[in-house]
Amino acid sequence: MVRKTENYTFEYGYPKSLVRDSQLSDYLKKDRDKEYTRFSTEADRDHTNSAAIAGNRPRLLPYDYQVHWREEADIPTYRSMVQHWYGFYGGAHGIYGAKSWIWNKVTNQMIKPKSLFYSTEAFDQALEKGFCKQLNIQRAEKRGQPVTTDSDDSFDQCIPASDQTIILGSTTGSGFDMIKICAGPYAAGPYVEGDYQVDLPVTQAIIDTVKPAYRQSFSIKR
Repeated sequence: MVRKTENYTFEYGYPKSLVRDSQLSDYLKKDRDKEYTRFSTEADRDHTNSAAIAGNRPRLLPYDYQVHWREEADIPTYRSMVQHWYGFYGGAHGIYGAKSWIWNKVTNQMIKPKSLFYSTEAFDQALEKGFCKQLNIQRAEKRGQPVTTDSDDSFDQCIPASDQTIILGSTTGSGFDMIKICAGPYAAGPYVEGDYQVDLPVTQAIIDTVKPAYRQSFSIKR
């Protein structure tokens, strides 16, 4: 779906693989309509208000909002999905990021990956060593120099994995055996560094932090 006016451009899309599930398709269509109503109303309001007080100043630039879904994993009972979004509301540049969701194919409900774990503290502890190491490797590659771990700069310090976007993946199609942690702009570094994604295998330590009701859907990465 694409809608374009002098005030804004709105784009919302998802792959055909998600449309095969009629309940999921209905959910996405409702979400699309809700997002369009919210965004178009906000864009029209801001542009109308800006025009009323603009005088000889340039017209407010058109807003832009894009949402694109992709399927990350499809295992028995659950479907892992990622929503990539981009927004421009004036200013020097737009902002972008990712959100992730788990679709329960039995109950036809959307749940957040974080809700599958009983404790964010335990989750962070289980991932901390591998996550912080890989994050700093990527930071060093982007910056051209090693990260100073004892620095007071927040962009040199590790960040809680549970505060970022948690994406559950599968290499086998039978269970979640990969966890991807996505940190958007400003979360782990300045805007110019873009976003970060750290891919980690599921270990027993991670499975131990999963709520019992969901553990059968996880497996250790071999």
